[in-house]
Amino acid sequence: MRCLTQQSNPLYARHIFCAVSIFFLMLFSISHAAAEIKISPSLNVSETFTDNVRFGLIGGAGGGGLGLGGGFGGNLGAKKTDLITQINPGITVNGNGQRYTLNARYIMNNLIFARNNNLTTIRHMLNADGNAEIIRDLLFVEGSALVNQRNIGLLGAQTDSNIFATGNRATIQVYSVSPYLRYQFQDFATSEIRYTRSIVKGGVFGFRDSQRDSFQFGLNSGSSFTKLAWGLNYSNQMIHLNQADRDIELERSIVNARYLLSNRFSLTSSGGYERNSFLSIRGRTSSPTWTAGFIWSPNRRTNVQFSAGERFFGDTYFGEISYNKRLLNLRVLYAEDITTFNQQAGAFSAFGALNLNSLGGLGLQDLLGLNNFLTNRVFLQKRFNATVALNGSRNDISLNLFTLSRTPYSSGDIDADLIGLNNLFLFNNTKQMGGNVAWNYKFSPRTNLVTTFSYIRFDFSSSNRSNDNLLFSTILNRNFDDDLRGSLEYRRIDRLSDLQIGSGNISQSANVVTVSVTKNF
Repeated sequence: MRCLTQQSNPLYARHIFCAVSIFFLMLFSISHAAAEIKISPSLNVSETFTDNVRFGLIGGAGGGGLGLGGGFGGNLGAKKTDLITQINPGITVNGNGQRYTLNARYIMNNLIFARNNNLTTIRHMLNADGNAEIIRDLLFVEGSALVNQRNIGLLGAQTDSNIFATGNRATIQVYSVSPYLRYQFQDFATSEIRYTRSIVKGGVFGFRDSQRDSFQFGLNSGSSFTKLAWGLNYSNQMIHLNQADRDIELERSIVNARYLLSNRFSLTSSGGYERNSFLSIRGRTSSPTWTAGFIWSPNRRTNVQFSAGERFFGDTYFGEISYNKRLLNLRVLYAEDITTFNQQAGAFSAFGALNLNSLGGLGLQDLLGLNNFLTNRVFLQKRFNATVALNGSRNDISLNLFTLSRTPYSSGDIDADLIGLNNLFLFNNTKQMGGNVAWNYKFSPRTNLVTTFSYIRFDFSSSNRSNDNLLFSTILNRNFDDDLRGSLEYRRIDRLSDLQIGSGNISQSANVVTVSVTKNF
């Protein structure tokens, strides 16, 4: 793998600087308005001991990206211990005004390795979004910037931390800006015209950075239509892959209708045409499209949606169930679509399957979960998630089950440099399935213990091969005061793969102990 780090790519730091500068310029431009702006610096310092800092992978990538080449490229070696010091200064900016909101969090992750000095490096993390109303009730703009580290692919070792030098992690940058016009024709209809520019950068050999230009128009019925609601919607997305032969265009023109049978039950339907332009390996890419379904809300806490229909790739389905109560939250989702990595880069928590911060406030990092692995291809994605969270006075429990299957619709040649020519067959059909469970026990208002378990299996259906990945973690948190927090954590990561090297399967494990202190200023 050849990841472009801050040292090897001077433009990398420039992108970070530009992204941060944009948000601070927004702050400056609105600072004269009546608003509340809060800037909160922080410093996190931690010491981590691990008995397998490379998670069994020794050596460089070789040809073929991902450290896999024609087989696995890198060598499986003996475990190597290390002590890693992390010094992580950060800053959080929150702004709220009558006509704007801004939330930004930046962390500089400084990693110092005691025994493997060549691994010492700096990583940048940024999660920022904002919106502003430029002309009241007419012109708006939204923007976001996401910079983080993640697992590149399914064949390499899966970890959830930058302390591991697996050869299968890289920094992904996602930037987006979206101006739009919104106008309401009194009670008759609401219209919106939106343009979105999105940029995705990976810095990985064989992965094409991309830019997306998206145009959307919608005209939807207003409150005067009580029995029969309607909508006219058009979208056109043009994805430009760097160094690729041609662009990818995805276009849809849809008419929607919703008929209210009762206050709690509605019938839904849609119809139209989609015209897609890419080199398909599975036949036609354009056709008429339609769906039919229903929306059922038996009470104010419960909502059920379902639809089925047909698109150019065959039958299509969508379903969602949500239930929200003070002590119980439930969500079940099934969705499928033709898409690209550019479109998915910021979706469904691109750096993990489960965001526990939204389910019970456990305050955890993403666990091992769905890998939104790097690819240059167009693919059909089918995703299922079932999540339940129980919140009590002392105990919070979250459970998440998931599957994600991808079937490529464009040629694999464009991924040859990324995953290796010999591995293209593996990715003709992939499926990820697993689950996460987390338990938060509150000893007192200032002390809690969080225990988590994560399991995920990667199936390569074309070759009948699989990877099993497991993570166990328990962490004791203590708030010494409102601005000072300490934690002690143990975690173990295991991986078992029947993708053989030589005469045996791959079996890897790592134990990690971390002590950390965080100070907010």
